[in-house]
Amino acid sequence: MVSKLIKYDFQSFIRLILPVQLIVIGIAALNRIVQLFEPASIGVDASEASRNAHAVYNTFFVSSMVLYGIAIVTALILTVIVAIVRFYQGMYTNEGYLNHTLPVTPAQHIFAKLLNSLIFFVGTLFAIFLSFMVITLGEVNIEIFKAFGFLVGKFFSTAGAEGVLYIVEAGLLLLITLITMYLKLYFCISVGQFAKKRKILLAFGAFFGIYVAKQIIGTIFIAMVAIGANWIIELGEWFDNYSSAVHFVLWFGIVIYAIASVVYFALTRFIMGKKLNLT
Repeated sequence: MVSKLIKYDFQSFIRLILPVQLIVIGIAALNRIVQLFEPASIGVDASEASRNAHAVYNTFFVSSMVLYGIAIVTALILTVIVAIVRFYQGMYTNEGYLNHTLPVTPAQHIFAKLLNSLIFFVGTLFAIFLSFMVITLGEVNIEIFKAFGFLVGKFFSTAGAEGVLYIVEAGLLLLITLITMYLKLYFCISVGQFAKKRKILLAFGAFFGIYVAKQIIGTIFIAMVAIGANWIIELGEWFDNYSSAVHFVLWFGIVIYAIASVVYFALTRFIMGKKLNLT
């Protein structure tokens, strides 16, 4: 049943997100076509026709680049919004009445929504990467890969074998950060169900409350850092002397976000299992 639930959500996601991803790639292709009409370089004594041609080209090129940038931002935002809407509709609207009668636990519902959210967010990132490859198609592509290869070689020559660990740890940190983001949004939506009216408003309030709490904790931490300047200096010396400090920072972030994910997941599951309110 869980696999069927994931498949159903996947189909809903793909109907909403795939067109957006294709639009991003399409706008990139449009930009690349515009580049094909780039006029030859002109000198000081160029004719008025040549100057006009350059002006027209620049207008179309800049416009297509602006449109491309807007498309990227829109695609990322819509991918997150669709995930939020799918969770809300599937759990707390009329659709929720049906879903909660299925032989599926709240934890499995959350997992199904989260898995598809992650898949399509990564898919949107991949679509953006493909669109970038389309825009830079040709000699620019080759130069980019050369530069990337040079930077990778430089990185591993400095980091050595530990470079692989750095990449794995950084990738894990990015993944757990993304998971935490979605689980926090699910939690806020679930908190909103405690309100008899204006549930979405309460969900926004929960999100804002978490944001304020994080800012307070961050301010307290900064104050502690300012007060304990001596141990900060000692920590800086430790960072200079031990490469393992980088691993420590990455794993510290992983652990913190993992704890937050577990808390958001547990609270959302509790609300869905014990405090469900679909009225």
